[in-house]
Amino acid sequence: MKNTSSKLFWTGNKTELIELIYALHSSGAINSGTADIKELASVFEQMFNIELSNYYHTFIEIRARKSSKTKFMDKLTDSLNRRFEDSDE
Repeated sequence: MKNTSSKLFWTGNKTELIELIYALHSSGAINSGTADIKELASVFEQMFNIELSNYYHTFIEIRARKSSKTKFMDKLTDSLNRRFEDSDE
């Protein structure tokens, strides 16, 4: 399943990648929302040389979070806003 020609490796944790995949799927930004989760997960597995298993179970765990359900999305937003601020200085 791994694409050995890719030199990219996901170095965050699997839950973060699964949150990203579900966010992209939910946004309808890929194939106008017609791509299914399994297909998206497969593409990300190949692109980032990682094996994602049980992504639906992980999604259920993300939904059950007591704090922010979008922890990784929040981290991405904060990181990008910091970058904007740093480049303004």
